[in-house]
Amino acid sequence: MDIQQAINDVDRSGGRVLDLFAGTGVVASALAAERNVVTVDIQEYSRVLCSALLKAVELPSTLIERSRQAITELKVPLAWCFEPLMEFEAISIDQALRGERSALIDLLESPPLITYLEDGLEVPDSYLGKAVEQTIARLISSGLESSENTVVSRNFGGVYFSYTQSIVLDACLSAADRENNQLQDTLKAAALSTASAIVNTVGKQFAQPIQPRNKSGVIKSGLIKTVHKDRSVDALKTYLEWLLRYTNLPLIPNQENYMVRSDYLEGLRQHGPKCSVVYADPPYTRDHYSRFYHVLETMCLRDNPVRSKVTKNGMSVSSRGVYREDRHQSPFCIRSTAPSAFEALFHQTSLMNLPLVLSYSPHEVGDGTHPRVVSMNQILELAKNYYKKVDVVTVEGITHNQLNKAELQLKKREQAEIILKCFV
Repeated sequence: MDIQQAINDVDRSGGRVLDLFAGTGVVASALAAERNVVTVDIQEYSRVLCSALLKAVELPSTLIERSRQAITELKVPLAWCFEPLMEFEAISIDQALRGERSALIDLLESPPLITYLEDGLEVPDSYLGKAVEQTIARLISSGLESSENTVVSRNFGGVYFSYTQSIVLDACLSAADRENNQLQDTLKAAALSTASAIVNTVGKQFAQPIQPRNKSGVIKSGLIKTVHKDRSVDALKTYLEWLLRYTNLPLIPNQENYMVRSDYLEGLRQHGPKCSVVYADPPYTRDHYSRFYHVLETMCLRDNPVRSKVTKNGMSVSSRGVYREDRHQSPFCIRSTAPSAFEALFHQTSLMNLPLVLSYSPHEVGDGTHPRVVSMNQILELAKNYYKKVDVVTVEGITHNQLNKAELQLKKREQAEIILKCFV
């Protein structure tokens, strides 16, 4: 692994590595084979995934069957509450497959249930509207209209997942709460991987819900087939398969690994003194990466976040994407703040006398990739201001984890990645 070699080059002590911007944890899990690791990321979903990947205890053989039984039990009251919308969705997909697409288009273009519950949006006078009213009435009578046990279904059902899939995801998260802390993270990680595998969007990510029409208002070709395929996936079966994969990951018995949810600078100040080297892979385009993971973040926090708003028919209502208003906006993704963010990183690591390995994907004008907010030359000059020796290594096909893959495997980037080795 090129990153691992670079870390060994700048720090021959074999000491603990501080992995800033840990993301899905693929680098941390590789580094943990040789070193103690502290993962830092501002997102809770990252802490959960890293905890599952760097698990230090053997999971009980009964865990999968115990989880299946708990999920089956926990989804019963949810299925009763969401039955009207589940039935409407099933019928609308069946009708669409036979050529009558209007009901399914209504569903795909309708706002999430949370909009009716909390924003006061008027329920339409339609068959879909009746299903919405009945579901809301059942949620209220069950005391589940604002419960953490219905976070996925209320916020993302019908938008990113089928309602049938969403209640399973809610039940998976509730089942995780029954276990101890170490097992909770592994069970939640399996739920996150399941959500990424079954999500019904273009590109299988959470940046934007599926749009059934093109800009001209014409229904997109292949839409019905895609919706049927994605929303027919058995969420419980998928979850148990992911849980088995996590269970079968090699045990990392090292008890000196830590997973921290923190801002990169705070994490560096708090945990840098325990480490002998820093690895950083900050975001590098104008796309705030939290936009692609906001659903996973809400699944982990299981809260009722303030949602970003749009104006519709004179009313302020939740955005179609159901984005968290507190969704992290990285300074590395903003042209005006990125240079100072990089400088703060170099300044703090050098101040603590820590060697640094930094990954960055360069951009050339016209190469078809998203523009980087800071050029490679700018970063190199900043690094040289704080480190006496900075080596640049070009790595072809650097790999990163994709949660929606069938296995815990890596996907190669097409663009070469640059590794900066900053020696103290």
